[in-house]
Amino acid sequence: MMPAADMSAPNQSGGGRGGGGTRRTSRAKGVPANRLLESILAAFRAIRANKVRAFLTSLGILIGVMNVVAMVSLISGVNASVLDLFRSLGTNSFIVTKMPAGNVNYEQYLEYIRRPDFTYSDAEAVEESCPSVVAVSPQTFVFRKAKRGNESTRDIIIMGVTPEYQYVSDGDVADGRFFAWPESDRKRQVAVLGNPVKEHLFPGVDPIGKDISIGNRRFRVVGVLEPMGEMFGQALDDFVIIPYKTLTKLYGGRLTSRLSIKAESAEVMDEAMEEVTRILRQRRGLRSGDENNFEIITQQQLVEMYENLTRVTWIVMIGISAIALVVGGVGIMNIMMVSVTERTREIGIRKAVGARARDVAVQFLVEAAVLSGIGGLLGLAAAYALATFVSSVTPIPAVVELWSVVLALGVSVGVGVFFGLYPASKAAKLDPIVALRYE
Repeated sequence: MMPAADMSAPNQSGGGRGGGGTRRTSRAKGVPANRLLESILAAFRAIRANKVRAFLTSLGILIGVMNVVAMVSLISGVNASVLDLFRSLGTNSFIVTKMPAGNVNYEQYLEYIRRPDFTYSDAEAVEESCPSVVAVSPQTFVFRKAKRGNESTRDIIIMGVTPEYQYVSDGDVADGRFFAWPESDRKRQVAVLGNPVKEHLFPGVDPIGKDISIGNRRFRVVGVLEPMGEMFGQALDDFVIIPYKTLTKLYGGRLTSRLSIKAESAEVMDEAMEEVTRILRQRRGLRSGDENNFEIITQQQLVEMYENLTRVTWIVMIGISAIALVVGGVGIMNIMMVSVTERTREIGIRKAVGARARDVAVQFLVEAAVLSGIGGLLGLAAAYALATFVSSVTPIPAVVELWSVVLALGVSVGVGVFFGLYPASKAAKLDPIVALRYE
């Protein structure tokens, strides 16, 4: 019986060791998480003990993150407003004009401005000879004050168009009507007001059927357009529309003009532009080798032009932010090197009681990441406050993008880890004997 007992005891003992081994394995699996949490808490204690130094160290990260998020918010808000305006032109509408879209230098401006203007007969020829075109309106304009009694606007756009402009521009009339073809052909002095003009000259009064003065001429108000909103604090419909022939009769025929054209659909836009180009080249006597002396501008071209302009802003913003983040990262590296020097004896004690080099490195990396992460959070708060302030006191809208918040936090923590690698490595390589002797 004794041998059996002797055998069973080792089995129980082995089972106990096995159970103990299982418990040790379970604890081992929990150690990394516990050590990480301890490292984070230790990092907060170290930062709390040196608040001013920690704030000054993370200031570069704060400025970089604030710059990125605030600029992204403002640019995104502006982009949304501008792109909405461009899209309102319609995907099947385009403009034929003397000047190209985008900036031109002075020599180019002088060349373009000498190009021939568009005439009423050009519009008629395009509408009659281009099967893919469903509507054409010539446009011209002058700047004049609109008056009613003692009320007067500043100089605003007085736009001359044909009745088809309403169809080409997809404009809606909120009150009254648009002027009709008989009024346009007979050069009647009738006007359709943009909403800001109506609010200025007829506050709380129905303007339909009443008169206003443009220059020294009297016009009868027949309609008011639906409000078009604002951009950068400027109303998009601060103008008065009158018949094209009326404007050219009253203010002269040598006015810059253009053609607003609507194709049957977005699918035949290219075909419509080719037809318009062919007709205008024929009317202007251009030969096969001659360049066009007019420009066709589409909504897509305007969007691309604007995106090219804002791309430069993005590059400058990224450059400034990168400089601020690098400066912040260098500051973190510097303060972590100081921290390693100040805590040399602590490192020696930790190593003496069994801490591995990896544990020491993780401690300092976590501290650098927490320091830069706090800078990132402060930068986000400052960016949100700045964007909100600018949006409230200026006409510039602000839209805080979630991706910019996530990116800014990720980059700030990444910068802290990257610039904390060298101090952490230096701390991990300290000899415990030498570290314990350090005074």
